Amino acid sequence: MEQKKSKSRIAEKKSEVASGLKDFGTKIYNQLESGIFPTINMPSRSTENINYDPHLRQYILGERSVTRSARNIRHVKPFTQLVWAAMFSNELTTQRKTSTLRDVYYSAQAYEMTFKDQQESNNIITDLETATGYSREDFNIFPEERSAVFGDLTIEYTVPGYEGKTLNLTSHPDGVLIGPALTSSEFANTTADKVIAIEKGGCSQDSSKKMFILNTILLWY
Repeated sequence: MEQKKSKSRIAEKKSEVASGLKDFGTKIYNQLESGIFPTINMPSRSTENINYDPHLRQYILGERSVTRSARNIRHVKPFTQLVWAAMFSNELTTQRKTSTLRDVYYSAQAYEMTFKDQQESNNIITDLETATGYSREDFNIFPEERSAVFGDLTIEYTVPGYEGKTLNLTSHPDGVLIGPALTSSEFANTTADKVIAIEKGGCSQDSSKKMFILNTILLWY
């Protein structure tokens, strides 16, 4: 029963993301059909528009927005890059493919879409997240598998072929790599009451057992 519920939630989420990308493209298409320069409105990511939400206990974007318009010559390139990123993300989600941020950068070359470097490509993916309200993981785009997580957290896989299978992240003393399969999994059970993120992996190795005793999920990247 729980496995069926998990699959149902995943299917609903995928349908929602696909619908969001379709709406994003449809708005641009309708503007072009109407003979007007297409524009995209999105929340501003400036520091002045970042506020702390005490209820969520995290920083969120405020009500300020920015507009990208094909009418503005300075916006044409990032506007085109953003539309391409939405198209590429739609291909990934509908064809059940995955990509890393670096693969997105290199894949753009096959479409003759140019980015001066990967940071520019990464920024466009962030713009797409902001414009649609979904995370890059929802688009099946993940960071490189260099990060890991350790602690008493049992996850349930949702990737094809592993649906319903569970894994406790204490199963390996070096932690479990944070890749597409782990990122898309469901949280099944945990005794942890906090998460500690450590920038350098070496700092975590001597303290992993101690952190486990303290009911902490240890994340390093």
